[in-house]
Amino acid sequence: MDNDSNDFTLPPAPRGLCFDRNDFVKTSFSVDNFLSDHQDVASLETMRDDLGVYLKVLRLAMIELINKDYANFVNLCATLIGFDKAIVKIQVPLGQLNEEVINVKQSLEDAMKELSLWLSQRHGLIKKKQLLKYYSQTLNCLTILENILHEISDKRKYEQIIIADRAAMQYNQLKYSISKCDSLVKPEQKKQYNEVGRKLVQILNDLLFQFWNDNNEEYLLRTLLTLTSLDRVTETEMLIRKQAVAPLLQDIINEPALQRSKDGLQGVYKSILSLLDSKLNLFIVVTQHSKLTFLAKKYKFLVNCFWCEVENRLEVNLASIFAPGNPQLFYRRYSESMHFITLLEEYCSTKEMIQLLHETAEYKSFVRRWNLPVYFQIRFQEIAGSFEASLKSSPTLQNNDDFILLETYKCWKALQDCWSDGIYIEALAHKFWKLSLQLLCRYTTWITSICSEQTASPKLESTGINKNLIDNCIFLYLDSSTLAQQLTKLLITVESKTPNKSRELIRESLKPTEELLQGTKVKISECIVNELFEYFNVQLKQVSDIPRLYRKTNRSIPTKPCNYIDVIARSMQEFSEDATKRLDKSFLVELYNMLFNVMTISYYKYVEDVLVSVQRTEESLRRLKQIRDMASPQSNDSSGITDGDKIRLQLNVDVVSYTKLAETLLVDVNSVHKLADLSSMVTDAVKNINIK
Repeated sequence: MDNDSNDFTLPPAPRGLCFDRNDFVKTSFSVDNFLSDHQDVASLETMRDDLGVYLKVLRLAMIELINKDYANFVNLCATLIGFDKAIVKIQVPLGQLNEEVINVKQSLEDAMKELSLWLSQRHGLIKKKQLLKYYSQTLNCLTILENILHEISDKRKYEQIIIADRAAMQYNQLKYSISKCDSLVKPEQKKQYNEVGRKLVQILNDLLFQFWNDNNEEYLLRTLLTLTSLDRVTETEMLIRKQAVAPLLQDIINEPALQRSKDGLQGVYKSILSLLDSKLNLFIVVTQHSKLTFLAKKYKFLVNCFWCEVENRLEVNLASIFAPGNPQLFYRRYSESMHFITLLEEYCSTKEMIQLLHETAEYKSFVRRWNLPVYFQIRFQEIAGSFEASLKSSPTLQNNDDFILLETYKCWKALQDCWSDGIYIEALAHKFWKLSLQLLCRYTTWITSICSEQTASPKLESTGINKNLIDNCIFLYLDSSTLAQQLTKLLITVESKTPNKSRELIRESLKPTEELLQGTKVKISECIVNELFEYFNVQLKQVSDIPRLYRKTNRSIPTKPCNYIDVIARSMQEFSEDATKRLDKSFLVELYNMLFNVMTISYYKYVEDVLVSVQRTEESLRRLKQIRDMASPQSNDSSGITDGDKIRLQLNVDVVSYTKLAETLLVDVNSVHKLADLSSMVTDAVKNINIK
């Protein structure tokens, strides 16, 4: 490293030098680097002087060192005299020793090569000996196996399994031996090996079905254990499937059997499951025995033998059950099939077995064969189509305890149909929930369109309130409120038929639809307000007739509101008496607030126009009077309440009565737009009138 220094220490330098003495003993010392590092510390002249001072220090230190070790220097020179002759003397014996070492090394290398060759030959001999040993074992095992298999044919079947078990052990030993000496085994011996293996397996397979037919659990278990030791689990399962399961299902799973069955497909499934409790029950008991399940390779009879054969025959021989054309029949057969799967799962001994059942290619194929998208599309057309057909351009009354309108009843019925038995399928839960939300949204859209059409449609000069329209709006409000309350009942039904993990998601997805349904109240209110305003606005226009009532008529000072206010009050009272019986108070208060906000804006304009007109008329009369006064100076000024004052007083009485009407309907008069301005305008108009 750059900071490393030599072992010796330089003599100390005087204080005040521009460099450090240790800089000179660094392994990376360089004159150029030294000068560049110190150029900012001192000038070159100062550096030269400092270096000269330290040079003198070094010289003095060197002299002291020589004086101190002088005797050693002299002795060293004396010791080296004649040393070269001593070196020459030992060169010869060292050379001889080197030759001897080289010879010994060569001898050792030759011995190692010879030993390695010998060991290699010995290893080859051992390997050949081992091959011969395995070959000898192979020949002996073949002979023994042939004798055993010949002996089996003369024994009873209960003795045959014992001998076959011994033969299996011998065969496994033969299999191992022949794998070790495959290069020495002749083709005819390999043929003999394959033949004895085939015979042994055939004997065990025959015994397997004999013990099954005899219902002998003990010997059937021993046979399966022996086949397991021969690594024949997969082959044995396929054999059981083809020779035991398939013949039993042949007369059960076919179209004629389906037609003969009193219970239809459900009867076929009962017949299939009955086999597991009768003829095939022994295979279930034995293959789930602890001696077999302890082994690494277990028999999975229920999945690999029974289920795979059942599913294959259902797809091939009963393909008609998967047809989705008739939704009622499809639903029944699908439900019966899923129930059959559930019952089959109860025969599985472990959860792992159930999982294995679901992971089989046959199970996945069976599930895919049920064309659920087509079934849902048919149901969608039935449910949504029926509801859509019921939606008319105007609400339709019907006789039902729950709802007033036919359209609302159809909507609720469509929602119930989505989750009713005979239609709902759990695998389509997400689609039926989406359809439910779509039905609710379509219902809210229908209400909005009804209200919008009524609001936007042009109206002739109103002669009265359209009671039929008002009733329809009230019916829409009552039904939409009832439907919103019924959604809780719908949610309970949906949650009872869907997995727990989906329930929170269902509740969250329903909230926007509930808000849409609640939002229809605003549209209904606007529709009612628009109809009432159309009639009341005609009455409010009569404000412009007030000046004709008082000009040149010598009427008395007004103390009662005009007829248009009485008409509005009576109409509002009639509407309120009827609406209070059917609508809730909060909705009515909100409706009245909306109505008076709209009416007051129009009323303010009419009153303002009349006051402006009165003021202009008075100004014209005043200018005319001034002209007359100039022509006839002796004319007297008229005094008292003028026609214009009476008009203003009448307007003030009308506005006060209008405000009181709003208060009687619990309208927040302080929040009604333009009402405060209207009151201030008429109050200011009459404040200078002196009534005697």
